Amino acid sequence: MVHNAPAIPAAGENIWRFSPFKTGISRQKSMTFRFIKQDEEIIMTESQGELFDMFGLKQENVLQKRIEDIFPPEMAVFKREVYERALKGESLTYESKLNGIPFLAAIGPIYKDGVVSEVYGFCVDLSERVQVETQLAESEQRFRSLMDHNIDALFSLDLDGKFTTVNKACTDLTGYSETELLSMTFDPLMMPERKTIAIDQFNDALKGNSKMHETRIRQKNGEIRQITFTLTPIIVLNKIHGVFGIAKDVTAKREAEKELRETKDLLESVIYHSSDAISVVHLTNYSVKVNPAFELIYGWSQSELNNNLSSHMLPIVPEDKAAESERLMTIVKHGGYVKGVETIRLTKSGKRLNVSLSLSPIYGENGDVVALSAISRDITEKKLKEKALKESEEKYRIIAENTTDLIGVVDLQGDVKYFSPSNRLLLGFDPSIYDGKKIQGFFHSDDRPKVKFAINEMVQTLKPVKFEVRCKHAHGHWVTLEANATPIINDLGQPESCVVVARDLTERKQTEEMLRKSDKLSVLGQLAAGVAHEIRNPLTSIRGFLQLLQSKASEDKDYYEIMLSEIDRINSIVGEFMLLAKPQAMNFTKTDLRDLLRHVISILDTQAILTNVQIYFESEPELPEIWCVDNQIKQVFVNMLKNAIEAMPTGGSVHIHLRKQENHVIASFIDHGCGIPEERLATLGEPFYTTKEKGTGLGLMICYKIVENHHGKILIDSKIDEGTTFSIMLPIHKNKPVSQ
Repeated sequence: MVHNAPAIPAAGENIWRFSPFKTGISRQKSMTFRFIKQDEEIIMTESQGELFDMFGLKQENVLQKRIEDIFPPEMAVFKREVYERALKGESLTYESKLNGIPFLAAIGPIYKDGVVSEVYGFCVDLSERVQVETQLAESEQRFRSLMDHNIDALFSLDLDGKFTTVNKACTDLTGYSETELLSMTFDPLMMPERKTIAIDQFNDALKGNSKMHETRIRQKNGEIRQITFTLTPIIVLNKIHGVFGIAKDVTAKREAEKELRETKDLLESVIYHSSDAISVVHLTNYSVKVNPAFELIYGWSQSELNNNLSSHMLPIVPEDKAAESERLMTIVKHGGYVKGVETIRLTKSGKRLNVSLSLSPIYGENGDVVALSAISRDITEKKLKEKALKESEEKYRIIAENTTDLIGVVDLQGDVKYFSPSNRLLLGFDPSIYDGKKIQGFFHSDDRPKVKFAINEMVQTLKPVKFEVRCKHAHGHWVTLEANATPIINDLGQPESCVVVARDLTERKQTEEMLRKSDKLSVLGQLAAGVAHEIRNPLTSIRGFLQLLQSKASEDKDYYEIMLSEIDRINSIVGEFMLLAKPQAMNFTKTDLRDLLRHVISILDTQAILTNVQIYFESEPELPEIWCVDNQIKQVFVNMLKNAIEAMPTGGSVHIHLRKQENHVIASFIDHGCGIPEERLATLGEPFYTTKEKGTGLGLMICYKIVENHHGKILIDSKIDEGTTFSIMLPIHKNKPVSQ
């Protein structure tokens, strides 16, 4: 920056009269110089002084040289400008820097005969002033940085308690802006009950005392904060001008300390009232602290232990467990933890106790393990119960694994925990089949709601329940089980699983079904015995008179034919009644079922052709003859084949297979009709139950009775829209008839 300066009066006049530099030159390094203008070039004609050498200039390089040859380009342009102005009569001062040295220069015109003949100037070194100014600026910046970036609230107050400086932390702490704080005293921040104390603390600082205090303040938003603060007097030239303060928000710290105290009190209460034995052994002086439960369980008081303890090993450790205890202690000394180790400890009287032991390290301020904490629980009674329970479980397991009943443990979600080996016998599965599966998936879909209801009743009443359920056998058929479910109660008195004992009811159900059918047959037999004779005689008379009327009638002969046909049908039904009512002679003879079936096929072949049904017959080559009443078995085969043909009114095929299985010969009749619903299979063979439009329900019932009298069975397998298979199982060897 260039400034105008007082003019230099005349050539040759003493330069030291130039007042702005008179004092400065006497104290600072300086130099003088002269320039003239010659042929439009500004030439240096004189230069001397200590500063000349500091600039690194030499006489031979500057005298009689142009400005452009002496100074760097940018400075040369600047100097030409100011020298041109000086040559026009201006006196100027300016600050600049050459070779890193700051300087202040003054130039002015020298007149000769009233005309500027040359420019005279001198420079003064400003290095010391710049250095002082720089240090002052840096100091001020450090102070401001300290204020602005300090995490603590920094502030100063005048003698009236009004804020004069505040930093950002102070505005954050109080909630007031810097502008607001600088226009107020500390009074609005104080709690009403603390204002008098705060004024006393402020006045104490004004007396020259520096102290730390703690109080509560109210922020701008009304929130209360706990702070610690230090007030220090500001003393300048032995006079107090105000107070400087440092404040720290300790609200969170105080709350943490309060929580820590509460936690410590709670922990001490827990330790004191714990039923587990707790001990803390210090590793430096081997002192020990124990809770009342420790003294009660082991019989040692804390004072007795401290009087006799010479190492970290307490006298409750038996000799045979000393090595184990030392190993566990070493783990903890290195920062490890021991949890729930079952071991032996001694009481003061020498009694051995089974205990569950947990060890943990206690760290000091420097992070080293300084003590060991031990928690031991007396599990002697528990171990005795576990031993008794194990023995009991072993006994029951032997029973469970050798009984024919199915025994299982299932939780309330249906997950199987255990199934006895008898599962293989009853259902054909290895118990491992239930791993990872729900037991409900093995129940018949119709039975699941019933089982769910029973289990819910068990959970609510906590009493055993009984129910029947059908389970899928490995071979695909359903097995009816009678199950008893007993709840297993946990320590909270809540059911968590149940023991299921199940027994196969299939044979009992079959026996009950046979008895039921037998009762029906007995009733039907009594009915037939009482009614058949009463019906047949009137029917014979009616038929005779109808034939007589038919021979004389000339019209409506079709009606007579219909009536005679229906009377014959009634006679047929009465005949079937008589067959049920009157025991038939059972003359067993050896019979080749292949010949019998071929004869039956020849009888019904015409009916099959009329309904577009193909009959296929297959037999094993060497099939033994069986003992049977051939006419009755023939009647059974005729009924079976006839039913198969009638099951396919639009045509199809019937396959007849004859084979030997162990001590039986099985004749299977397979049709591809519409099939029989599963719920109707159980009622087939009952009197008057039929699936055909004009059937009586007596044919299949008679077949059942005949096969039963031959100690055989009729098995039925049917699927909707796929067909039905009737299998007649007849024993090979001669048996006494059931009806005799």
